[in-house]
Amino acid sequence: MTSTSEASRNNQFRTYDRETSVVFLKTKERFGGLSNMAGGFPLRVNGVRIRTSEALYQACRFPHMPDVQRTIIDERSPMTAKMRSKPFRKDSRPDWDAVRVKIMRWSLRVKLAQNWREFGRLLLSTGVRPIVEQSRKDDFWGAKVVEDGTLVGMNVLGRLLMELREQLKGDEAESLHQIEPLPIPEFLLFRQPIEVICAAEGSRRPVGLDARHERPGAPPPPRDLPQPSLFDQPMNGRGQMEIQTDNAVEVKTEQSLTAYSSYRPARVHWIGDIPTHWREKRGKYFFREVDERSVTGEEELLSVSHTTGVTPRSQKNVTMFKAESYVGHKVARPNDVVINTMWAWMSALGVSKNVGLVSPAYGVYRPHNEQDFLPEYINYLLRTPMLKWEYICRSTGIRASRLRLYPDKFLEITFPCPPITEQERMVEFLRAKEARIRRLIRNKRRLIGLLTEQKQAVINQLITRGLNPNALTKPTGVDWMPKIPAHWNTKRLKYLTKFLNGIAFKPSDWKDSGVPIIRIENLNGGENFNYTDRTGLPERMLIQPGELVFAWSGNPGTSFGSFEWTRDFPAYLNQHIFKLDGYDLHRKYFFYLLRAVTKHVEDNAHGIIGMVHITKPALGALFVPVAPPEEQAAIADKIEQDTTELNQAIEKISSEIRLIGEYRERLIADVVTGKLDVRHVEIAAPADELIDDEDDALVEELEGDDDVEAMEGADADE
Repeated sequence: MTSTSEASRNNQFRTYDRETSVVFLKTKERFGGLSNMAGGFPLRVNGVRIRTSEALYQACRFPHMPDVQRTIIDERSPMTAKMRSKPFRKDSRPDWDAVRVKIMRWSLRVKLAQNWREFGRLLLSTGVRPIVEQSRKDDFWGAKVVEDGTLVGMNVLGRLLMELREQLKGDEAESLHQIEPLPIPEFLLFRQPIEVICAAEGSRRPVGLDARHERPGAPPPPRDLPQPSLFDQPMNGRGQMEIQTDNAVEVKTEQSLTAYSSYRPARVHWIGDIPTHWREKRGKYFFREVDERSVTGEEELLSVSHTTGVTPRSQKNVTMFKAESYVGHKVARPNDVVINTMWAWMSALGVSKNVGLVSPAYGVYRPHNEQDFLPEYINYLLRTPMLKWEYICRSTGIRASRLRLYPDKFLEITFPCPPITEQERMVEFLRAKEARIRRLIRNKRRLIGLLTEQKQAVINQLITRGLNPNALTKPTGVDWMPKIPAHWNTKRLKYLTKFLNGIAFKPSDWKDSGVPIIRIENLNGGENFNYTDRTGLPERMLIQPGELVFAWSGNPGTSFGSFEWTRDFPAYLNQHIFKLDGYDLHRKYFFYLLRAVTKHVEDNAHGIIGMVHITKPALGALFVPVAPPEEQAAIADKIEQDTTELNQAIEKISSEIRLIGEYRERLIADVVTGKLDVRHVEIAAPADELIDDEDDALVEELEGDDDVEAMEGADADE
């Protein structure tokens, strides 16, 4: 099952602690039965006995090759069955990359249905711990051991097992007795459609599934926050997902929340009225500035971001340089408020949970009395939009992008201070709500990922095989396009275009007006532009409307690869983006060709987890297929036609995610400023998360975190 083709997609890597996880590597170990290689869990599909789920999974690669399926299934050893499939991998079903996770999920359900007691008991014995398949070289299905002993990878198999475990614990358990065939085309065994698979007669709930494993009192997921499963999107007859999105975001206004019984005007305009019994004082009565410096420079480095607050830099994709020494950097301690002085106007601040180091230019503020505020409450309060405007008004500087919030100005801000018992209730309420929102956003992000996969499959198929699926082909010797139509050519990219380096702009070049500077977030639709009034810049480095560019460093699926400049004004490119200087191919065709190249580079990326990089020589050396000029426009048109519905669905879901973000922001602000009273609201425990997640991903999905490096690097020039 080893595959690196999706290892960097969607930034889905996880880090697992071996001591707190269920880890399996060998089938003879305690949890070895979770492996697809484990014997003792025979299956029967369409009356055919199959020894292991691994053999079943591999056989599903080749619905059009029954002889290969027979060879795989007849092998007694699961490892041999897997090896038997390798010579035929190039002939896997054409949509294999798009359906392989669905097939694995289905195979695991079959394994449970037909080995109900044994496999069910094994699954339940893992409790609530993360399940991780340890692998020496596969960080897609499993996770690899890194230097500090933790396991890092996408761990898709482990996450599917965790999902199945939660279904087994809950109301869905009964449905697991009968497994429907996947609604994908050509789902065949020996040329016969795979039928419904039922649990062995006499099977019952697994031993061990009793009250200790149930979630007493936990309500089902609320109707206003549906929890679609990751791989349950219906497919149409062509193997494409039917696009079904709701007409409105599923998060509804809290109908049960009301205001406090009495209010009084607050001392500052930004908050309006506050509950009568709340206190309010200026920041200097709650906090004091501290200037503790590191003696050794060995404390953990902290990142201060406008989207994720104060977090260990090790949890972020920050790739900028590190200083030779951090001696003399400021030390922040748990419950300290840390403010990126120059980026406070973007809410680059938060409450630290760790002891760590921050820039000497940052502000660190320690509570006078820890009984005034809960750290979680003040972290919510400091990041509300109303306070953001207070930071802007109190910051000083010669232009908007270089404003600074100095300590005396921050400590002059008046803050509301509810009773500590109310703060506890607010935090409890918001945690529960955010858990539901995270779950909803995660599912929507997964759906976008699946739609994007489908779109990429359409592009790859047409770019490498053209419009005629029956055309004669010839081998290319290139791994990502092993065959192309016989009348096509292959060329290296450097012979089709020149890649020109963008311009290295420094923060000192940024102005409030002038010519826009394109950063990755602008290619993705972001409206927050930097500008430059530098003279003498080469005019050929201006990117014009409709031209193509290539971002050579960024996040897979979002900020790396080829883009079209769709704005109606010219702009300069920053140093992370190449300009394409001339090309003879049809423009739209060339764009989609580069999207196929982007996917190929992402699939084979190595280096920093979550980031993709490629040098100009490496990019230029890549071989690509080139259709004759008379076919290029028709191929581009066909891609446009086949992806229109997918693009519309992706945009709709992205819009829903943005609306959910607005809802979340408003809910937090209304609760922490006293507009809503949650003291008497019944707070339901959030449903268990199926996947252990660092939920910085929530806010990074909502707002993007492309400015982290800019923020971290800005003070380096001070």
